[in-house]
Amino acid sequence: MSPRAYQVEMLEASLKQNIIVAMDTGSGKTQVAILRMREEVERSEKLVWFLAPTVSLATQQFQVIAASIADVQTRLLLGSDNVDKWAGPFVWKKVLTNVRIVVSTFQILFDALNHSMIPIGSLGLIVIDEAHNCAKKHPGARLMKEIYWPAKDAEATVPHILGLTASPLMRSNLKDIEVLEKTLDAVCRSPHRHREELIAHSNRPELHTVPYGPIHPVPTPNDFSPSMASLAKAYSELDMAKDPGVIRLTADKSSRGRDLLRKAILQKDTYIQKQMKIFSARSREAYQNIGSWAADYYIHRVISEFKLSIDATSNDSEESWADEEVKYLGDIFERIECAPATLDAFNLSRKVRELLNVLQSYQGDPVGIVFVKERYSVAILAYLISVHPLTKGRYRVAAMVGTSNMPGRKADFLDLGRRDDLYSLERFRNGSKNLLIATSVLEEGIDVPACNLVVCFDQPASLKSFIQRRGRARMQSSKLFLLVDDNSADAAAELQKLEQEMKQKYEDDMRELEELENIEDADAADYEVLVVESTGARMTIDDSKQNLDRFCSTLTSRKFVNPSPYYITQNADDESSPITKSSMIRATVFLPISLDIQFRKFESVRAWQSEKNACRDAAFQAYKKLYEAGLVNQHLIPMREEYMREGMKRVSMAMVREQMNPWLSVAQEWNEPKRLCRRTLSFTNNDGTTSEDFSIVLPVDIPFMNDMTLYWDLESSWTIAMDPDVQFSPSRAGILKKTPDHTPALFALAYGYRVPSDLEREKFLRNRSVLRFVSSSTNLTLESIEPRPFDMASFTKQVPPYLLRQIANKNHPYIFQEFLHSKPSPDLVKHSYRGFEEGPDDIPYIVVKNWPKKAGFFHPINPAHVPATTKPYPRVLPAEDLMVDSIPPVFCYFATMIPSITYALGVHLVATDLINNCLSSIGLEDLSLVLTAITASKARWVTNYEKLEFLGDALLKFCTTVHVSARFPRKPEGMLSQHKDGIISNARLYQACVESGLDQYILTNPLTLHKWRPIYVEDLVDSLDAPPDDRRTRSMSTKTLADVIEALIGAAFVSTFEDHPGGDVSRAVECMKLFLPREPWKHPDQDRMTLYNLSPADEALTEPMKSLEVLLGYEFQKKALLIEAMTHASYNRPDVRACLERLEFLGDAILDYIVVRKLFLAKDSSGQPLAHSDMHLLRTALVNGDFIGFLVLEWRMKQSRVDIVLPQNISSNTKTVDGQLYESEEEMALWRFLRHSSQEMGLLMDETAARHLEQRSELQAAIQRGQNYPWAMLARLRIPKFFSDIFESVLGAVWVDSGSLDVCEEVLRRAGIMWYLERMLRDGVHVLHPKEELGHAAGQEKVAYEDESRVAEDGSREFLCRIRVGERGIVAAVDGGVTKEEARTRAAMKALKVLRG
Repeated sequence: MSPRAYQVEMLEASLKQNIIVAMDTGSGKTQVAILRMREEVERSEKLVWFLAPTVSLATQQFQVIAASIADVQTRLLLGSDNVDKWAGPFVWKKVLTNVRIVVSTFQILFDALNHSMIPIGSLGLIVIDEAHNCAKKHPGARLMKEIYWPAKDAEATVPHILGLTASPLMRSNLKDIEVLEKTLDAVCRSPHRHREELIAHSNRPELHTVPYGPIHPVPTPNDFSPSMASLAKAYSELDMAKDPGVIRLTADKSSRGRDLLRKAILQKDTYIQKQMKIFSARSREAYQNIGSWAADYYIHRVISEFKLSIDATSNDSEESWADEEVKYLGDIFERIECAPATLDAFNLSRKVRELLNVLQSYQGDPVGIVFVKERYSVAILAYLISVHPLTKGRYRVAAMVGTSNMPGRKADFLDLGRRDDLYSLERFRNGSKNLLIATSVLEEGIDVPACNLVVCFDQPASLKSFIQRRGRARMQSSKLFLLVDDNSADAAAELQKLEQEMKQKYEDDMRELEELENIEDADAADYEVLVVESTGARMTIDDSKQNLDRFCSTLTSRKFVNPSPYYITQNADDESSPITKSSMIRATVFLPISLDIQFRKFESVRAWQSEKNACRDAAFQAYKKLYEAGLVNQHLIPMREEYMREGMKRVSMAMVREQMNPWLSVAQEWNEPKRLCRRTLSFTNNDGTTSEDFSIVLPVDIPFMNDMTLYWDLESSWTIAMDPDVQFSPSRAGILKKTPDHTPALFALAYGYRVPSDLEREKFLRNRSVLRFVSSSTNLTLESIEPRPFDMASFTKQVPPYLLRQIANKNHPYIFQEFLHSKPSPDLVKHSYRGFEEGPDDIPYIVVKNWPKKAGFFHPINPAHVPATTKPYPRVLPAEDLMVDSIPPVFCYFATMIPSITYALGVHLVATDLINNCLSSIGLEDLSLVLTAITASKARWVTNYEKLEFLGDALLKFCTTVHVSARFPRKPEGMLSQHKDGIISNARLYQACVESGLDQYILTNPLTLHKWRPIYVEDLVDSLDAPPDDRRTRSMSTKTLADVIEALIGAAFVSTFEDHPGGDVSRAVECMKLFLPREPWKHPDQDRMTLYNLSPADEALTEPMKSLEVLLGYEFQKKALLIEAMTHASYNRPDVRACLERLEFLGDAILDYIVVRKLFLAKDSSGQPLAHSDMHLLRTALVNGDFIGFLVLEWRMKQSRVDIVLPQNISSNTKTVDGQLYESEEEMALWRFLRHSSQEMGLLMDETAARHLEQRSELQAAIQRGQNYPWAMLARLRIPKFFSDIFESVLGAVWVDSGSLDVCEEVLRRAGIMWYLERMLRDGVHVLHPKEELGHAAGQEKVAYEDESRVAEDGSREFLCRIRVGERGIVAAVDGGVTKEEARTRAAMKALKVLRG
């Protein structure tokens, strides 16, 4: 649609100056904005930012703008995008790359500018929708006052401003217009030149007032229906003593808890009391406004939907809705007698009957909205209109209530809240629904189709509401109905009076609030502003509370912990006196226990007239201190990951330097060798019957290689053993010429038959090999190896027989098998030569076996790769066509192994170069370890880095965890985790690998035997003379690059085993310093001492905790560490120093490291080192939360208990009496020592302990004697995470206190971890998880899990699982699961049995 003339007029005005477009609803203000945005995009490279007051409106406007200006990128930014957690300006810059238009709510842009995430100078235009909202402390007003105007006053570049608003609102108060114009640096403009066209497109509806008589009186108990009476009775009989909220607060002995308890009892301020009060009041309101039917319908529907919500809620997680308060409320509802309501004309209010008449009498095709005040009324009226005979069929009804201020089932079930608002709105837009019952959510902004019918069921709350509702009826001949309780003879006069009354009421309502705001504004006018000079980020007192709330929300996500700051206000003149209207107020804010104690309490620096400002002052002081301590970054937002900078992208693959070719430098040395190095190789077959020595000669140092087995075929292999002694000789010209070189002869023996042409054969035999071989026993020349004619008599005397050569096939070698006097039947020969059947029958034939094209494998050959045959003769050749080698076959065998030997020596040269260069500073000289550490599995070398990486990963995690804990002793666990993850993330490690040059040493290229050709000096020298090519790269997984660093750390640690049987981490730390030099690494023992010294020495154990030391088998030097380890974050009291979070962070890494170190050194039941895959499985089995939690439940001690049994029938006059004393024992479990302040957590502990007691014997049997790891049993226990947290925090405390990993290992042994590890290794316990095992068993077939939950007969939730495998369909099904995971695990076990038959 082309723009209308008045819209173009507004565009032209906006290009000349900043304006606020004031036009009626429906007249096309958005189109003006789009025209202006298009102009800005085309004339400037700066950002255009569109601001909308609500998320729904921002979403709607984004869709319109993106469709209208489709040639540039438009980005929608919402709070759900977690923009407040973006790490810094570089993230914003990245996100907005190539974006020209941004749509967001006001707060997002304000925060981004306020924290200097984006400079205001980068914006070319800001479009402000619903601009009339930009007043007082609205973020739009603050954006202009605190950021725009200071920038403009400083003569900095500022964006253009375009405001959009509805003209009637603007005309209501000239003073407000002036304030708004000044705030937005814009002038208010309406079309002047094209007013008639504007009026033509701004239809005003025909107004009708509908009197419905006097307001129905509030029902008395005599008017109550049975359902209402039952509800009232339930409410009146509520017992505060049984209220879960009161019980919970009673258990909280803190001063805060006592204050809250007093308030709850005196004011009946509990969840149960409030919900029942609201429920009762709303039922009466429904009776009064809609009718007695509505009250019954409301009661029945609330209770029914409440029960369904509980039933539908999964208890698979700790976040279940079924908490104690909801359960208690459910019990109350069970006692309320309510039946489905019966609808008839006599139980509807007069107001509703008039509404039905309006709808029934409307002429034409209705498209309408019915506005109601109360959210719960929406559902009642929507149902009523959809079923009532007067409206049923004609009206297709949808409902929209918007978002509750307190989302969640506990908050909105009384609203009969709907969760499909957007779907309802979309159906209304597309015409499938023609009547929308809505609250005020539809008044402002949201794009709603033009209506011809609007009904105000309840009186509009303000003039603004009335005008905006009227704007919805903008179709031609539209009607607006207002239901009023007074019968008016003059509708026009009544309307005028109504408008005046609403305006007066609106002004009265706002006056008191304005007075309070004026006091607050004046009170805080001279308060300081926190400004960060380096970034320009700023914070005023108005931002302080929300900033502090956001900071605290980042500290922990643990269940049962409320991270919100807690404010206490008091009379500034007399703390013991109550606060009155005339009092000056001070405030104190308390922050979560996750923070160090010095950052937990802050006070306002001055006295205030308002409580709100006093709290803001305290919050400001807290946030300022957090910033000064480095807990808030330079943009005044909570610290985020500082290591994931712009260059550290998380990518799966990276282009890195190609693998180092060690033969290039060797080839250079051959041209002008300074000396020759010689080592002897012994070449022996697997049965020891054949052996030969060869020397290898190089012009560089030859690294020593450990004994190496090379596999020839399924039955045979050869061992290469290098003499540790090395010989050197000067490389004078004469000596070099005299040095024998048997390499050409060896090549000719094994590979000469492959050379296709004489020219290539000449090169093959005459060029210099980069690696020279010399036989120790025979002078091998090309002449001496020429084959001689075959003579059966002399040939059979040779042991073993020499190799045979087929003359017609370029002297192809064959291995002698058997002599035949005549030609065998073709059926007995697997491979016959061409012309075999026509060949003579009566001449001798030789049975031979092919000389392999590929041999010398580093790993045993898989029998499955060798084709089977039943024919006795592999190949048969005429004896007259054969010749025989002049030298023993061992030389040809060795020559065939030269590719493997060359490859092996090459990778050793690479590792040697790495040791002599990159690793020279750390003293890691074990060539075998280094070679293993840099070899990827895809290289298919004898070893690979996987096991060393497994160890190095745990060691790096341990050292890093200790490092950040000591380096940042005041930071909470959440920030420590971010620091740790930033150091050890794959992104950080892979970049460290590339930056250090390590990438070129990583071995990924496997030995290639197919069409192998020797490496010649001439070829390599020619490549060195060619222009350098810096682009020679390879693609490699970033995980591989990171893994090699971890493997080298592991290798550095293992290299100390000879001198330190348990290993010494010093060399590993040096390795970390080498590759991660930005970190100030210290030995973990030094960092541990830092942590130890920070812990107070004078904190004494409570009496109960003294026995805890006995249970742990360890006596703490600093008792404060044990207290900290047993204090949950919910135990947030001013006198408590710290909680377990930091120690648990340490303990997690210590547990992992101890277990991994043990697994690395462990042997399986056959005495062999563990495979890498087995190490992973065993670690998972030993350190997972379910298993550790079970051990915590098991870890207990016995305390004596004495009971007394008194005789019966004791007289009331008896002063003393002898009773029978009974002594028994009571078990005290480790978890019972945990200090916490959550009643819900305590109940969950008891429930878990009860489940443990019920299933304990079965689990103990499985652990002590079972052949399978009890995955399903552990899942069935549903052990909350805090049980394993206890163990890890205690382990961390023991290490900090003792400084000994051996002591920590003893703790693991006392807990049962070490015993179970030893038992699993000894007895070969099957550890693979059933789900993973099922995936292996299914092979290429897809495994699909189908989950379902239902209510069991006892009312509990149970889970069902069906498993489909490929085309087989359902192969297993189970029910009765207590969690989804447990049901899946049992189903997988059942499916495995089916697949295995």
